[in-house]
Amino acid sequence: MSNDAWRAPGANADGFVDYESLQSAALRLDRDAFRLAYPVPALLVVYRDEELVDDTLDPTDSAVQLLTVSISSQGILRYLNRVAFVAKRPGNMFAHLVSVGRSATNDIVIGIETVSKVHGYFVREGSGLSFSDHSSTNGSRLNGDALEPAKPARLTDGDMLQLGLEVHLQFLEPDSLYDQLTGRR
Repeated sequence: MSNDAWRAPGANADGFVDYESLQSAALRLDRDAFRLAYPVPALLVVYRDEELVDDTLDPTDSAVQLLTVSISSQGILRYLNRVAFVAKRPGNMFAHLVSVGRSATNDIVIGIETVSKVHGYFVREGSGLSFSDHSSTNGSRLNGDALEPAKPARLTDGDMLQLGLEVHLQFLEPDSLYDQLTGRR
């Protein structure tokens, strides 16, 4: 990470941007302009229920709303159709990492009970990013595999990161996010 904090245009206090607002911005911009405006990887909150859904859902699909009745915790509902960017929050400590967790002091705040106060953190490794679980109570998974606490796991475009019991995040590089937002897959 860099010492210079970057904040996504339109991000709320927790670091999330509404998917539809981001989609509107992407449709107004060409790929190069989008990369300049949103230069860091993103985390798209997706709904996954292993009993009902085998793959991630299109966040623009209205059928997503029909499935919400089966979600055990209503806390995740406020994060559906939201995108967080892996970036430092201005004024936050530890310039070399981006923290994620339930506490308001994290760079990305996910206020859900099954997410630990400081659940984990992202660290720049060369040209990519890794994620480390910070000995969280309910653990983290990458593409379904449990992560060992404090052991960095390299992230690749499209990976699914699970925090706690119910938060599923799709890791997207700027070009992939642009393609998804504009329907150019």
